Amino acid sequence: MKEYNYDYSEYSDIMDIHKNGEITSGSVELGDFTLDFGKNNEVVGLEIEHASEFFNNVDINKESLTEIQDVQLITDKRNPQCQLLFLNLKFPIVVKKIPIPMTITS
Repeated sequence: MKEYNYDYSEYSDIMDIHKNGEITSGSVELGDFTLDFGKNNEVVGLEIEHASEFFNNVDINKESLTEIQDVQLITDKRNPQCQLLFLNLKFPIVVKKIPIPMTITS
């Protein structure tokens, strides 16, 4: 079983990612990004509006978004006051680690 559910809608150009079995207890919207937090204030979900624009900036075209095989949200917690968020996308041939342009403060 995959750790995250994900969906990309070509029609609305929104990518939605959510950790399996986690309930959202709160959300924060920052521009085209919505972060969902679980009961322990950890990131359990991410929604990206205008996803093709965002991913085009990191050399992933709109057609490739329909070929994603797996996704994972990674929180870099080395600095507890300012955590970084990354998105791992698994494609048929390559895995890309993409930084999400925001920090999570505790």
